[in-house]
Parts: sequence; structure tokens; C-alpha cells
Amino acid sequence: MRNFPSSIDRTTGHGHRNGLLDLLRFAAAMMVVFYHFLYRGAIEGNYLDQSYGAAGDAISLGYLGVNLFFMISGYVIIWSASGRDWYGFSFSRLARLYPAHLVAMTITAITMAMWATPPLTTSFAQWLANLTMLAPLFGQNFMDGAYWSIVIELLFYAWVMIGLFTGVLPRHTDLALAVWLSLVVANNLFIGSRPFELLFLTEYGAYFAFGALIWRMTSHGPSTFRLFLAGLALVLTLHAAEVQRLDVIARLGEAGSATSTALANLAIITLFLMAATLGRRFKASAWMLALGGISYPLYLVHQNAGYILINLTAPGIGKWSALALATVLSLAVSWWIYARIEPGGRRIIRALFSPAARYLPRTAARLSVPAE
Repeated sequence: MRNFPSSIDRTTGHGHRNGLLDLLRFAAAMMVVFYHFLYRGAIEGNYLDQSYGAAGDAISLGYLGVNLFFMISGYVIIWSASGRDWYGFSFSRLARLYPAHLVAMTITAITMAMWATPPLTTSFAQWLANLTMLAPLFGQNFMDGAYWSIVIELLFYAWVMIGLFTGVLPRHTDLALAVWLSLVVANNLFIGSRPFELLFLTEYGAYFAFGALIWRMTSHGPSTFRLFLAGLALVLTLHAAEVQRLDVIARLGEAGSATSTALANLAIITLFLMAATLGRRFKASAWMLALGGISYPLYLVHQNAGYILINLTAPGIGKWSALALATVLSLAVSWWIYARIEPGGRRIIRALFSPAARYLPRTAARLSVPAE
């Protein structure tokens, strides 16, 4: 998947954090983990030597966990941006994302270099390109297939940064979301331009916009305009899920039915709405913070390294024990990145970028910095 940023910077404490969104983020990460291990690894690309049969079929819609990440991101990032200027928002995102990316990507690269067999291969040039988080721009594949969604997140952050710099956000957030949804409708239903889709995130924009609108309504109250936009975004998520389903058919030769995909899409939306509306009523506990915190490194580190571990160990301990080992080890490494790498990495990035703030044009932060 999302985001995937944590729903608060730990330095601000627990008071503003939505603990249920942290739990939901962790659940979304686990959906993606089991989708890869149980289903996609064996059915696409021959990444896994083992097939998990009916268990894999049961999680065949697990890719919707990424869409859930995008919804949570829309909610959390618009919330966070409402309390920062463009520069504070930008380097806080860099501090949040890059340390975990660097370490998880390097772990994956080392694992692939030492133990991978085709089609999982890597090179020093690929590692260098992945340092940028935008490897395809340099003619290299992502070190891990999951990284594509991080680029979607980065583009979303870039547009939020532009909105903060120009003053459109947070003052005209509803209007900006209306324009964005209009672009989604125009491209998805009429234009069909791939460059337009990439630039304006029209494939997944409805999920981000829906999350942002729910934050607007839970924080500033519902209005006819916001309710209309949220309803439009909801309908557009159903369209996006169907387009994804057709893409899965094109890639894998099979997919869930249109009805089951729509129902699964509505299920993740329902879970999100429950977490968004109820979570702020409860104080987030330490274990909620931890589960939310490890979801991003877990998303980054599990896939290719997990495939390799399952392939190496399944002949000796059985495929189910290998699955359990890959899952537990992915969680353990994610915890280590969250607890040991990310705090120091954030301090380094903030030390490097904070001095530049005095020389750059700033926009005033009118609100206290909320949970992110």
C-alpha cells in the first residue's frame, strides 16, 4: 500500500491521535501481506514456488487494502496539512517516509542479491535508482513491487504542498476537492489520458478525496456541498474498483465478480467511516500507536524478501510454516525499523532541512499541528 504515514508524529503525543485509524492501517497492511503471500506470489510472475489454494482465493481481493491506505491518507494528510505551512509539511513528509524506505529497500536489495532466483533479480544500478523513490524515471524497476503506491502518495503530497504554498489549502479545501473530483470524472469517463491520470491521480483520486471530505465533515461539520462531494467520491470509488478488477483479469486471467468487488469496496469504506467517526472519541493506546507505526515499514519490506524466504524454507519446514516465518519476520523487521531507525532518521532529516526554512517563502500555519 500509505501511507503510508502514521496518523500522528509521535513527538506530539497521543492526545490528537485517532487510534482506530492506526488499527485500520495495520489491518490494511496485513491484507496486502496475505494477498501477496497467499495469492499473488504464486499466480502472477511465478514469484512463489508454493500455492496456497483456497486460502489464496479467499484473499484474492486483498489488493483493496491499498485503496484503504489511500482513503486513510486523504483523511490524515489533509488534517495534518491544516496545521502546517508548505515547507513544514514537505520536510515532515520526507522525514516520515524516507528513513524507512532507505532501510527497507536496502534490506530487500541485500536479500535479493544473496538469495533470489529469477524472476527476482537486482543490481547496484537498481539500488541507486531506488534511492530516489522514483526508480522508473531512471530506467530501473522498483526494488519491490509494492513501491508503486508510494509514488502515488508522493504525488498526492506534492499537490498538497502546492495547495499550501499558494494558499488554496486550507482556506479553499472543499473547492480544491471539487475541482479534483471533476478531473477524475473527466478523465475516467471521457478523456482516458494516461499522462493526465498520472499527473492528477485520477485512478485513485476518489479514495483520497473521500477520506479528505470525511475529515472535513467530522472536523468542520457537514454541508450540502460536502455531502454531495462525498457521495460523488463514493460512487467514483466503485468505478475505480471495477476498473481495477478488469485490470486484474487482464494480468492474471481471473478476478472476483463485479458484485463481490463492489461489496468488498463498500466494506472497506464502511470500516473507514467507523474508524474516522468513532476513533477520535477514544485515547490512542501505546499498542495502537505501535501497530499504526509499523504498517508503513511492513508494507515496504514484506513482499520480495518474503517471497524469497518462503521459497528457501518451504521445502524443509512446509509451506504453512514458511508462510508463518515470513510473516513473523516481516513484522519483526518492521518493528525494528519503526522503533530504531525512524526516530533517528527523522532527527537527521529535520537537522538537515530546518535551517533552510529561514530563507524560503513561508505560508502561515493558522491551526495547531494535528495528528498525522
